Amino acid sequence: MISIFGTSLNFLSLLFCLIGLSIIAFGQINNTRNRLVYIKAGTNAILSSCIIVIICFLALLIEFLSDSFDLKFVANTSSISTPLIYKIGALWAGSAGSLLLWNTIVSIYFMYFILKFKTRLQEIYPTTILIMGFIYACFVGFLYFLQNPFEPVFGIVDGRGTGPNLQHILMLIHPPLLYTGYIGFLIPFSMTLAALIEGKDKKDYVNINRSHVLFAWLILTVAIILGGRWAYLELGWGGYWAWDPVENASLMPWLVSTAYLHSILVEQRRGMLKLWNVILVSIIYCLTILGVYLVRGGLIKESVHSFAESEIGGWFLALFFVLFVFSFVTILIRFKSLKPREKIESFSSRESGFLYNNVLFVGIMIFILFAIFQPIFSSIIFDRNIKLVNQSGYNQIAALFGYFLLALMGVAPFLGWKKTNRSELKRIFKVPISLSLFTGLTSVLFFWIFSRLSLMNFSVCIYVSLITFVSYGIFDEFIRVIYKRVKKRNENPLIAFWFIIKTNQSRYGGYIVHLGFLMMIIGFIGRGYESKADYEINAKSSEDLIIDDYTVVSFNNFIEKSDIPNDLLIDELMSRNEIPAALRSEYEQSVLEIINRVDSGRTNHFAEIAEIRFNYKGEIINLPVEKRFYYSPNEITKEIALDSNIIKDLYIILNRVDYISNSIQITVWINYLVNWVWIGAVIILIGGIISLYPFAPYSGKLSRNYD
Repeated sequence: MISIFGTSLNFLSLLFCLIGLSIIAFGQINNTRNRLVYIKAGTNAILSSCIIVIICFLALLIEFLSDSFDLKFVANTSSISTPLIYKIGALWAGSAGSLLLWNTIVSIYFMYFILKFKTRLQEIYPTTILIMGFIYACFVGFLYFLQNPFEPVFGIVDGRGTGPNLQHILMLIHPPLLYTGYIGFLIPFSMTLAALIEGKDKKDYVNINRSHVLFAWLILTVAIILGGRWAYLELGWGGYWAWDPVENASLMPWLVSTAYLHSILVEQRRGMLKLWNVILVSIIYCLTILGVYLVRGGLIKESVHSFAESEIGGWFLALFFVLFVFSFVTILIRFKSLKPREKIESFSSRESGFLYNNVLFVGIMIFILFAIFQPIFSSIIFDRNIKLVNQSGYNQIAALFGYFLLALMGVAPFLGWKKTNRSELKRIFKVPISLSLFTGLTSVLFFWIFSRLSLMNFSVCIYVSLITFVSYGIFDEFIRVIYKRVKKRNENPLIAFWFIIKTNQSRYGGYIVHLGFLMMIIGFIGRGYESKADYEINAKSSEDLIIDDYTVVSFNNFIEKSDIPNDLLIDELMSRNEIPAALRSEYEQSVLEIINRVDSGRTNHFAEIAEIRFNYKGEIINLPVEKRFYYSPNEITKEIALDSNIIKDLYIILNRVDYISNSIQITVWINYLVNWVWIGAVIILIGGIISLYPFAPYSGKLSRNYD
């Protein structure tokens, strides 16, 4: 019944969408007097389609929550033993469900645009609807014809269950946020092309586009950071970013959208870089479609994020080429109208600074794009997977990119519009350059005396110098203006701080974002000093094991299990740990002694747990580390133990428990400055929210000249 209901709804959503688009297109082509009537009727049909998609999503969600396994997709991704909260995430754990989630978010964006702008943007509104509707119809069509989540199955009592790595609270947050960020670029993309097609050029369109790109950028930023946090806590490899191709697929539109958010300020202020901004908006959305293809096309085998190869991947590639060609042709036709009325007058202007910034971001995007597809092309052409760029190569290029980016972050805020004369440049940069040189040389001296001046350490010295340079510009901006207001008006510094943010949210929100980015860079630097080692802890050994500043005091082994017989548990442990049958008796006795018979609530797995007791600078710390054995699906995961502070993380995974010798084998990472990454991300979020809806329009004035 649910299969027929869901499939019928998918068909109706596609039908209503196509009918709505046809009505609007008819009204536009014939340019009838009743054009508004056609637009209203068409948008009502599209709204109906969007509502139907949302109903489909809710219907499938009910199937998951009620453990109804009469749908093939539900049976493949959920089970009775799957905890209730993770059954929600199981909906988008598979390809069909994630596409339905994608369509649902597209529907919400589409409904928002129709209702929000039905009385605005009259000149480009219908064309924008047609562009968005075409893309939306493609997604709905993919769901109906290629990835139907309502395909029936018979005789299934219990499902296979969700992969253990997906049974995490961030599974409920990360994918929806990532999709929301991706899809958020649809509105500015469609509006930009619609304005080009209609030959309209209004500042209002630019302002609306900036707000929507900023919103999507902010959501995408949070999603990427949460994905890194998820990987750090769940995958047990000691890191948060590995330059995975699917990770890079989300990074590329983020890089280009970051470039756009800088260059759009030039268009708002000077009416320049119109052509460049149109190109950037087009590239951003095309990259999101390309990213979906990378995940679903089956080309990326080594990624933990990608879905298995399916027939839908090629269709996303086709959609990418259609949108790319359509954008290119539209821009080419309107090329003359996009030429700037003014040219950049000086290399020492703020316009130039933003343009250099854009070149850097787009450059790193092109490098990542090459690094992703180069092994794919080598496999096709040479039948060999030749990878020219490994993780080390990524890190080196990213470090080089970071040097230039930080330099621009420090220089650009001090530059004036049109031109900055030499005397002014000398006056402005005298103090920050002196401070940055001092901190850089001090750090060189530090490594020379207390360590060694390796290439890595010298790179850190450069970063220290540049971070000082950028930090001076940020804090000088705030302190100078706050001081002037406090002195002139006798205000409380906090009130003055709030006032300057309120009067120019766009500018000062951007500064706060830059501050968060600086903190994240400090965290990235710490990654270069991480250490990794394997240890064996034996209860019979009297020697203290020292790991960095941590001394192992003792450890305790135990097993938490679900309600299964002990003999089956021992059989499972012996088979998975490859214990010889000759040792069964001794092994069985050892295991039985440490089984925790208290109900632990583990319904779909049991766990080997080693509770390690450390002495850290006189403080006793207990860290439990787990190795989990799942029944459905039949997988093993390692749950980390983590002791974290502002300087470093002690990160532990459990590799093996030897019950006969009463010992454990662990892998330990010492990761430095990781928390600076997460704190920096929070500050970026705050700055982005401040910038999102300014109380006052962007002025472009140097607030440091406030009087």
